[in-house]
Amino acid sequence: MPLKLKAIGRVRNGVKETPEDWSKVRSRIVIDPKYVEGLQNLDHFKHVWVIFGFNRLRETQLKVHPRHDPSKPLVGVFASRSPTRPNKLGLTLVRLASVRGTVLVVKDLDAYDGSPVYDIKPFEDEIDY
Repeated sequence: MPLKLKAIGRVRNGVKETPEDWSKVRSRIVIDPKYVEGLQNLDHFKHVWVIFGFNRLRETQLKVHPRHDPSKPLVGVFASRSPTRPNKLGLTLVRLASVRGTVLVVKDLDAYDGSPVYDIKPFEDEIDY
């Protein structure tokens, strides 16, 4: 059975073009109110994984230059962090600044304004390292 993803929220950060440094971007993840109960105790974590969708149309490329740098040799897309993947999913570990109601404030999320968020998972040392 094919996987169907439903967005649980959206990224709001005003970013329309790739910034020089994503670590300087503060983003809000606005969660659909029907999922607010799922945020209980998330504020106990300093970092969370955000699974989001690349909301801009991009072709799939199976070979890419890492970090879009043509001076670096081509590698397979699965050996890179390139967004030109068959399934347009992004995964980023972010710093969680706050959780207030249906809004998470995070740093280091490399997603454009309006990107759909499909899931959020806590970063746990004993599992993620």
